[in-house]
Amino acid sequence: MKKIILSVLLFAAILSIKSQEIKYTDASELNLIGKPFPDTPNPYHRIDTLVFKGFNTTENRQVRCPVGMSVLFKSNTTKITMSTNWGYVYNTVSTMPIAFRGYDLYFKNERGEWQYAASGANRNYQEGKEDTFTLIENMDGTAHDFMLYLPMYSEIHTCKIGIDNDAYIEPIESNFRHRIAVYGSSFTQGVSTTRAGMSWPMQFMRHTGLQIVSIAASGRCMMQPYYTTVLEELETDAFIFDTFSNPDAALIRERLLPFIDRLIKAHPNKPLIFQRTIYREKRNLDRVVDERETAKAEAVEEIFHELKNGKEKERFNDVYLITPNASDNHETSVDGIHPNDYGYSLWSRSIEEPVMQILAKYGIR
Repeated sequence: MKKIILSVLLFAAILSIKSQEIKYTDASELNLIGKPFPDTPNPYHRIDTLVFKGFNTTENRQVRCPVGMSVLFKSNTTKITMSTNWGYVYNTVSTMPIAFRGYDLYFKNERGEWQYAASGANRNYQEGKEDTFTLIENMDGTAHDFMLYLPMYSEIHTCKIGIDNDAYIEPIESNFRHRIAVYGSSFTQGVSTTRAGMSWPMQFMRHTGLQIVSIAASGRCMMQPYYTTVLEELETDAFIFDTFSNPDAALIRERLLPFIDRLIKAHPNKPLIFQRTIYREKRNLDRVVDERETAKAEAVEEIFHELKNGKEKERFNDVYLITPNASDNHETSVDGIHPNDYGYSLWSRSIEEPVMQILAKYGIR
């Protein structure tokens, strides 16, 4: 009798251990969306730097980071574990580690909207070692559609999603529409966010249902000719630019017109929507910053006035200039430059109406 009881208990213990085992699926085997170019050797790289040349060391690192990319999948697991092998890992005091080397998880609620579920990063991360942590647990085992944002500023070599041993995971189709490319600065990258899904492009994407593909380049968005080559080759239905945040007035005057000319030629009859740079709170008392920002703004206004009113104005019919707003009572800045999550939310909502009105002219809804 004792042997029978012991056998039953042992069998139950084995089943319990078995149910706690984790099975992993590489995220690239699911539906990876927001990827600018489909055939990079590393599926988590935005740009193949063996194909596109000219990037400096910083830019090479940036284009290998999966900012703007997310994974769509369905699972009935009760727990999700993330296991990552990192390449370059970013570090800064103004951005949460969850944003630059963590994961941000959403699920589709009963209204069909993407709703926040969990976010996290490994507190005990060690460079060079596989990084594994529990992203969420104690779910009830109901099947959900998930969207997992990848880190906004660290390179991934491998990314595996762990689920219960007796659960399933499968890719789901994307219901995001069209392809809208964004090219911009650290603002577009999402510096100073708490998690990857809170940059203005990602909030805009969730709220409008338009698929964003990001060519964000923190500190390095200066309309360089080699970056323009990337944009020329990109398959997209429209562009939204944050190109006036990094270059000074002289560089804007030098590069803006050639930049626009090349994109008009490469993407005829597609909207090129430029945004004025947002107000930097640093300029409130810093006279040097204020003078620099004023000069940049004046250069942009002068050039666009000529574009829209000059002899060749018909050639620039698809070029637009709009104004974002990321400030509410001057209380949304993290470091005098970048907004916080709420500031990026204000930014996203402030451009939604003018952008959607412009896109509607081109049948993009």
